[in-house]
Amino acid sequence: MTLPMRPDPVQVEAVEAARDFIATRKRGDWHAVASVVLTEKGERYLAINLDSTLPRASVCAEPIAIGMAMAADPEDRVTFCAAVNRHGKVIPPCGACRELMLDYGADAAVAIPEGESFVAVPMRDLVPSAYKQDRRKS
Repeated sequence: MTLPMRPDPVQVEAVEAARDFIATRKRGDWHAVASVVLTEKGERYLAINLDSTLPRASVCAEPIAIGMAMAADPEDRVTFCAAVNRHGKVIPPCGACRELMLDYGADAAVAIPEGESFVAVPMRDLVPSAYKQDRRKS
């Protein structure tokens, strides 16, 4: 396991953009999460989750942001991913999002909360015994 890293200025700026994004998009008592994805080619994608009355139909923000990145450039790779809740707090990705991120950014850093701030942790450390890892390489 690798030690958590202090975020670099680009990652800090990306999380601030996600905080600004969610602040203008939360709706009533709906569950609201924004995600930001940075890519190897220097692009940034912001997305919001899709909450649903039927929980099974809900979609996390991270897959939407990753999907936006892959729609823009299928050959690009995710290098950083973060999610913030409706209060602007960094939250860790759920298990399903962790598995998905391994397919599109196995070497990415992921923001996890540390006090009032966050640290960046290598994706592989969050899912050390994953079902599969980055099948796009084959």
